Amino acid sequence: MDTHTLSHTSRGAFKLLAALLMLTATTFLTGCKENISEDDYAVAKKQNVIQYLESQPEEYSMILKLFSEVKLGLSDNASTIESVLKARGNYTVFAPTNEAMQTLLHDELGKQSIDEMTDLQKRMVVYNCIIDNGTESAYELSDFPSDGTTFNYATIDDRRLTSQQDKDGEYYVNLTSHVISPNHEASNGIVHAVDHVIYPSSQSVPEIIAQADNMRIMAQLFKETGWKDSLRTRTTEEDAYVRDNQSNIGVKTVYPGISGNFAYMPKRRIRYTVFVEPDEVLHRDWGIPMPQYDAQNETITNWAEIREALLSKCEQVTGITDHHDDITNTDNALNRFLAYHIINGGAPLNGLVAHYNEYRYNVGNNPAVPQTRNLPINVWDYYTTMGPHRALLKVTQVGGEQHPDYPFYINRISQYDNSFRGTYDEISALPDNTPTNGLNIRISESNELTAEDGTKESFSTNALNGYYYPIDHVLVNSPETQAALGGERIRIDFTTMHPEFLSNDLRITGEQVHFPKGYFQNITHESSNTAITYLHSKTYGGAPGWKDGQGDEILVTGTYDFVMKMPPVPADGTYEIRMGVANNRARSMVQIYFDDKPFPSTPTSLPIDQREFVRDWDPNLWVKDEKNNYDEATCREGDRALHNLGYMKGPKYYCVNGTEGKTTVRDYFDESQNYFFPNMRYIITRQFLQKDKTYYMRFKCAVESSTSQFFLDYFEYCPASVYGSVTGEDVW
Repeated sequence: MDTHTLSHTSRGAFKLLAALLMLTATTFLTGCKENISEDDYAVAKKQNVIQYLESQPEEYSMILKLFSEVKLGLSDNASTIESVLKARGNYTVFAPTNEAMQTLLHDELGKQSIDEMTDLQKRMVVYNCIIDNGTESAYELSDFPSDGTTFNYATIDDRRLTSQQDKDGEYYVNLTSHVISPNHEASNGIVHAVDHVIYPSSQSVPEIIAQADNMRIMAQLFKETGWKDSLRTRTTEEDAYVRDNQSNIGVKTVYPGISGNFAYMPKRRIRYTVFVEPDEVLHRDWGIPMPQYDAQNETITNWAEIREALLSKCEQVTGITDHHDDITNTDNALNRFLAYHIINGGAPLNGLVAHYNEYRYNVGNNPAVPQTRNLPINVWDYYTTMGPHRALLKVTQVGGEQHPDYPFYINRISQYDNSFRGTYDEISALPDNTPTNGLNIRISESNELTAEDGTKESFSTNALNGYYYPIDHVLVNSPETQAALGGERIRIDFTTMHPEFLSNDLRITGEQVHFPKGYFQNITHESSNTAITYLHSKTYGGAPGWKDGQGDEILVTGTYDFVMKMPPVPADGTYEIRMGVANNRARSMVQIYFDDKPFPSTPTSLPIDQREFVRDWDPNLWVKDEKNNYDEATCREGDRALHNLGYMKGPKYYCVNGTEGKTTVRDYFDESQNYFFPNMRYIITRQFLQKDKTYYMRFKCAVESSTSQFFLDYFEYCPASVYGSVTGEDVW
């Protein structure tokens, strides 16, 4: 039995339970007691999902049998999936036909009948053919992603399914499940018939990389460096979180001074994202020999030659020669090369950047599910790679009419129309045409191998504990990469600094939650009065007036005191470290400490009062550009005055919710307000930072109040070459 998958499916139905069931103090791991009221059952004239399937037993009798047997949870009195799919809701159901079920049984599981399937196998089938869309409508075919990216909502097994439209207009879910009869509307959802059972992998990311015939070199490298074991599935730790917090899961808390109920975070998934060069890319870019594969013994017969060539090239490009003979050593150039391909935190490709309120972007009709069909400008995020030699990796989705497919890139260094009155369109990207030494590398949404006869074979990129994505050039943290990233202003969203947001889909779902102490690996020394919550404008229906970057924020309440591990800088140099702020009268005073010790004791300045607006000191300190008639010289003079006092206006890049990307946070303030203040940036410190050092920031409440609020949104590392340039830093 695959105990990894058993544990995973035991956790995956939390969202559905929250919508339909009353939870007791027990959870799936120790037993689950449920009560479904008769009032919850659909009474509309339309058939519910089960009734629709029952009307065609010749097509769906086998999946119906599984729905009647499989329970939502592991306790004896748990409700069956059949009962759940009779209740009110918005369910997207990918119903496998009887023929599809027979194919799974005979060809993939080696079984003769459903009765021979294990409980685990039954749950895998049932849990992964259902998406609970919550309060949103179930997916019609027109809502399906067409480019191989994932649905916005996960299955009740907590897995994200991909969708791809082929050249004939046909849709395939998770590569192989052809939608043969779509859009059968029920009273509580939509049913799509598929000709292949959706049965996601229960293996780790390195294990599914090893299944791809075009990635033998990187698969072997994962194995020999020891990174394969480092990225193993960690269901034991995930289960421990559920066990330890079982009495709190499902509980909602109201915090003084904050609007709304905050649900206790129900899971702590551990996932990874890996970028992988196919063998052909390593051969083409670096001259690495193509693998000679012995299929019978499952070995690369020329591996010694390949490893030596890779190691030699890594040492040449990076200048690192430590521990040449031991690639398991994390100081070895080849080990460090692989570590730079791994992000701690797993997300579908369309979850690595967040569209919400960038300049000129219109979120669409449903703020809970931002549209991705019209992306006017680039959106990017920075991530910290794994290993003791942490480094920054930048993921950009390119927007604009010149790129109608909106491709994703790694370490794309762009030149923009970033003048005072510019459009922020991308003008060019370096290097041109031929990406080299870790820059401007395109990411593929899927992994396909084209044979000599033109036929294509697709490989899954969706593992139990994360995702991998093929890339079109060699990714390496070279001196050129470091210099390029270290030469631009780095704006890092709080959520990308903590892998838990990525691995648990919080940025995608926008769920309003609070976290127990110790939840984040990069947050330590939390005082007993520190309460950390996550808010997204999605939760409030896209409420207008929010000035947060990407529409979300962290709000810490109480007499807080905690330490946060900061991302690395890409290159040695002098940087301004800034923090995005949205002050209001409900905030608090905070003392910030910063240095390279895990518990920093060096204050950066006097306490900062987040209850103030700089105009409280002087009415001429913050002036709308509009009031200056958008005269650039006058506006920039005002910017310099703010900067000298340790503040900056918010960036022009972000806009106020509800204005369809037109009103930037830089210039937004309702003069009649005396409570909510503009989005601004506070300059925490300016000092020389080293790329190989780890820095920490401590935030301590400077007032004694249980209702204190501390706002966190994004940080900036701005190098001296940018903030001190002759022309001045751009307003974006």
